[in-house]
Amino acid sequence: MSQWYLGLSTSGHDPALALVDAEGTVRFAEATERFLQDKRAWGVTPDHAPHLGAALDEAGFDRDRDTLRVGTSWASVKGAMGRPPHDALLSGADTLWMQAVQTQMQAAAGLSLLRLGLAREPVEPLRFDHHLCHAVTAAWFAPCDDAVCVVLDGEGEVGAVSAFDMRARRLTRRWRSWGPGSLGTFYGWLTGLCGFDWRAGEEWKVMGLAAFGQVDPELAARMDGMIAVDRGRLRFADEDMLRTADALCRPFGRDPAEPVERAADLAATGQAVYSAFADRVIGSCMADGAATDLLLAGGCALNSSYNGTLPGRHGIERLHVPPCPADDGNAIGAALLAYMHETGTDAVPRGDGSPFLGHMARTRTLDKMRASAKGFVIRETGGMGGAARAVAGCLAEGRILGVMRGRAEFGPRALGHRSILADPQQTGMKDRINAEVKGREAYRPFAPALRLADTATWFGRSVPSPYMSLTLPWLSDRPAPVAATVHADGTGRLQTVEPHTAPWMSTLLGALEQATGVPVVLNTSFNIMGKPIVHSVEDAAGMLMTSGLDAILVEDTLIEKPLAAS
Repeated sequence: MSQWYLGLSTSGHDPALALVDAEGTVRFAEATERFLQDKRAWGVTPDHAPHLGAALDEAGFDRDRDTLRVGTSWASVKGAMGRPPHDALLSGADTLWMQAVQTQMQAAAGLSLLRLGLAREPVEPLRFDHHLCHAVTAAWFAPCDDAVCVVLDGEGEVGAVSAFDMRARRLTRRWRSWGPGSLGTFYGWLTGLCGFDWRAGEEWKVMGLAAFGQVDPELAARMDGMIAVDRGRLRFADEDMLRTADALCRPFGRDPAEPVERAADLAATGQAVYSAFADRVIGSCMADGAATDLLLAGGCALNSSYNGTLPGRHGIERLHVPPCPADDGNAIGAALLAYMHETGTDAVPRGDGSPFLGHMARTRTLDKMRASAKGFVIRETGGMGGAARAVAGCLAEGRILGVMRGRAEFGPRALGHRSILADPQQTGMKDRINAEVKGREAYRPFAPALRLADTATWFGRSVPSPYMSLTLPWLSDRPAPVAATVHADGTGRLQTVEPHTAPWMSTLLGALEQATGVPVVLNTSFNIMGKPIVHSVEDAAGMLMTSGLDAILVEDTLIEKPLAAS
């Protein structure tokens, strides 16, 4: 018999679950959206019974002998605080809706144990501070013992910023922001003003679009007055000033039906203002020089364009952003905090850095495809090395492949195990993938993946970015050969690969260098726009049959369309 710990992200959006064993090791972590194929899975319980059952089986939980302790990613219920919604930037109705779904998730947490026969009466979860969950998740992935940790998000229990000190892997809160002021809310407002939908997670579109625009000083001045930063704490201007600023910025906005280029200067300006706000927060947190490592967590830590500017500034020598810094990642924090609470441990366990914590592909579908697929070529590649050579050969021919190999990545970015891959040297590759495979806007860029040892020969700075968390400038003479992965401003949101943490991608990059002479691969998530990353072999096969993909690799089985049909 063994005690396990189930962590649940109970924000009401981006639900996820994580399982930690009796030794404090994260054995499984996955977002609910993947299992349900419902983007962001608003209002779905994170311990959705079929998903939890599958996760327990995948992790090796013994349903007859082992027991579960449940932890949630909020200590409180936001709707019970009685605060009127702050609606000068985002809709008050949306705020009330989010409070309602968060209330439901907190109330329902752990009830699926009844459905699965793992409890005889409703369990009482341990409930943990939201920002502390963010900090613990970041600490688990970080390869250091001492650091400053800054959490920047839309909202925590009482504010949207927390600062922690980590010493010998023990976290102590330095302070938290109490006033209404949020960089997450600011960026959500910016996303809507650019004609996108923050509720659908379209902040990515603003970051990509910003590379095409120019900062407008007048517009920046209007935005800069919206938030005051006092010793790192954020506070919005009063509602009348916010409404005035919003009205002054509206003429620069874009209706969703208008061409996306109309919002390029707005996106660039908003990104610059966001960066200035974040600099004031982080500069204040690092000012005492107590540590040179920074852990950055919370949804705002997904802003890779800003993240790439941090190493080497504010006394930061090393920046660590987990692969899952937003609310889905808090499932890990809640599970670890439950483990720490029950075992009396005050130091955050250290993980091995691997983001590959999700499900394995169920390959029974492959047998059905072998028997019924008409016109497809199905071949076994003979293990990792053979699969890498086969994929590299296809990429060198200009083909686009979806890969479903090994355990799925946890977090919103595909890191090679649930990825669409292509040779970035191929002419027109970016436009082809956007139009024929992903079905998204033509301006949207793709990420380069390369070995960490090769980074200095391609980028202006050699900085580890194992989870695609930083955007860095390419060397001036390097973008031309890999144009499909270069942003309009000469940067790239890179994934750096090392053999001990990403053996599959490391092997593939070696094979691709032999095939093409360039050790860089175009990497984007294995999905179409508006859908989560694929979860099942059926999802992957469906994309092969209904999009411009040329082939998919499922484990070591390569399934190809006939060349004549490509």
